[in-house]
Amino acid sequence: MTKNQNQKQLYMDICLFLVLSAVALFVRYVLRNVVAGDYKMFFEPWVATLRQAGGGIKGLAAEFDYVDYTTPYLTILSFISICPFLNTLLLMKMVSIVFDFSAAFAVMAIVYDWRKNLTAAILAYGALLLAPTVIANSAMWAQCDIIFTSFVLWSLYFMLKDKPSISMVFYGIAFAFKLQTFFILPLYVIFWMKGKVKLWHFIWVPVMYVVGMIPALIAGRDFWELLTVYFFQAGGKMDIYALSHKFPNIYQLFGTDTFLIEYADAGIFVTLAALMAELYVFARRQYEFDRKLILRMGMLLTMTVVFFLPHMHERYAILVDVLAIVYFFFEDRVLYIPVLTILCSFAGYTVYLAQNNVIPMAVYTLLFLGLMLDHGRYVFQRLGILSEKQAK
Repeated sequence: MTKNQNQKQLYMDICLFLVLSAVALFVRYVLRNVVAGDYKMFFEPWVATLRQAGGGIKGLAAEFDYVDYTTPYLTILSFISICPFLNTLLLMKMVSIVFDFSAAFAVMAIVYDWRKNLTAAILAYGALLLAPTVIANSAMWAQCDIIFTSFVLWSLYFMLKDKPSISMVFYGIAFAFKLQTFFILPLYVIFWMKGKVKLWHFIWVPVMYVVGMIPALIAGRDFWELLTVYFFQAGGKMDIYALSHKFPNIYQLFGTDTFLIEYADAGIFVTLAALMAELYVFARRQYEFDRKLILRMGMLLTMTVVFFLPHMHERYAILVDVLAIVYFFFEDRVLYIPVLTILCSFAGYTVYLAQNNVIPMAVYTLLFLGLMLDHGRYVFQRLGILSEKQAK
C-alpha cells in the first residue's frame, strides 16, 4: 500500500473506532435507569451502610448484616457513597462501564498482536462492547463481573506476550476482586506445565489479594476476616436454595431444586474429577501450544467448571463469552462459537432481568454441552488423540 492509502486506511479505522465507541456508549445511556433486583436488595443497602459509617476509607469499617465482596470493590462502593455527583445506581454502572472499555481494549490488543490488522482489532473491540451479556451485566444489572474479567484478559494478553510476571500481577488483581477468577485457573496450570510461567509467579495471586485488603486494614478491619471472605462465599449460604441460579448447566436437566445437598456435594467432586482428567491428558501429550489452542483450552476448562459446579449464577460464564469473541477473530470460520456461547449465557440474563423463559433452559443446557464437546473435539484433535476423520 502507498503512503496515501495507509493514511486513508488509518482515518477509516479511526472513524470505525469512534462510531463503535459512540454506539456502545449510547446503548449504555439508554439503559441507565434500569433497576435490577440485586441493586435494591444488596447494592443500595450496602452503599447506605458505607455512607453511614463515613464513606471513603472510613466507610470500610462498617458492620454489615451480610456482604460477600472483597475490599477492592467495597472500596469503590464506599467512595461512591460520598460522591456528590449523580446517584448510586448511575455511579455503579459508570464504574462497570469503564471496565467494559478496559476489557474491550484488552481484546483489541490481543487480536492486534495476533493478526497485525488494526481493522480486525477494532472490530473485536466493538464486538465485546456490543455483546448482549456484557451490556446487560454492567449497563442493566449494575454488576461488576466485567472488572475481574478485564484483568483476566489483560493477564492473558501479557501471558501471550511471554511476560509471565506482569500477567500474574493482573491475574492476582482479578482474584482480589472476584473468586470466579479461579474458573480459568486450570489454564494457568497448563501454562505452568508448558513452561510459560514459573511456580514462583503464582505468588502474585495472594500478594495482590493482600494488597487489595490494605484500605480495609487501614479502616481497622480484622485481617483474618478479610482474608477469609472467599471461604464465606464458598459456603454458599445465600445460594444453597438452588443447584443452578438460572444458568444452563447440567442441573437444568435433573431439576435445580431437588436433592440440593446430595447433588451439590456430588457436583463438586465431578467438577474436580473432570478438570483433573483434562489436565492429566493435557500434561501427558506433546503438542504445539499456540494461541488458538490456548483459547480453546481456556473455554473448555472454564465451561467444565460452570457446567458441573453447583450454584452457578447467570453471569458466571462471562469469561467464556469474551474468550469466544476473541477466538472468532483468530478463526473467523467459527461464528457459531460466540453466537451460541453468548446465546446460552444471555438466556439466564433474560430469565432474571425480564422474567422471561420462552425456551426451556434445558435446551440451552444441551447447546452449551454441544459447545463443550466441540471444544473438546478440537483440543483432542490438536493433541493427536483424535484424527481429523474421527473429529468430524
